[in-house]
Amino acid sequence: MTRENLVDATATQLLDRILAGDFESGALPNQDTLARECGVSRLTVREAMKGLEQRGIIRVEHGVGTFVVPVDHWRDIDAIARLQRLDPNGTGVSAQLIEVRRMIEIGAAELCAVRRSDDLVDELGACVARMEAAAHEDDVAGFVDADIDFHDAILRGTQNPFVAAIFDPMRSTLEFSRTQTSSVGQIRTNAIVQHHGVLDAIAARDPDAARRAMTSHMDQTQNDLDTYVASR
Repeated sequence: MTRENLVDATATQLLDRILAGDFESGALPNQDTLARECGVSRLTVREAMKGLEQRGIIRVEHGVGTFVVPVDHWRDIDAIARLQRLDPNGTGVSAQLIEVRRMIEIGAAELCAVRRSDDLVDELGACVARMEAAAHEDDVAGFVDADIDFHDAILRGTQNPFVAAIFDPMRSTLEFSRTQTSSVGQIRTNAIVQHHGVLDAIAARDPDAARRAMTSHMDQTQNDLDTYVASR
């Protein structure tokens, strides 16, 4: 294992311990202790901790100690998502993602309808066709891939690179969330109907209709989460 990989692995190990609540007091042991516990050098621990500090997960107070930062101050999407996936009811991360998606994707659909190309419409149509095929085969993973690709295409279709860049770090979390919900057949059926509505509005270059269609899709997604997943 290269030094860089060893540092990353150590940082992940420390993060897992933070998520597991191993440091209940909020304070981490000193670097010598952590090095022994992780089976690595003190230098590796120091570099791993520096990475966690840059991600806003811990703070180092020189001469005092190292402390876990409150979650609402974390700046790392992956770490936040990993924590939320530990939610005992299993739906917390999905509900929070829907809130974020509302803020971004409704406006993105509206802008995409104005700026979209014919190739993009073809791509969106192909994604929906893949969703339908996967649903027919009860292929949840294939359905989720096509679903996320559909939304990625809309973000790209805004022709604003910041929009897609903001969402890219969330893809793995979306895959987790969509796998959770798309395992239910009725949710897949509902999603296909909603995606057709969004596709038709974008194809028609109707920004108002695209906004309404994506709002309807988010509403349906929240309703499906409440009805078929949270209730279980």
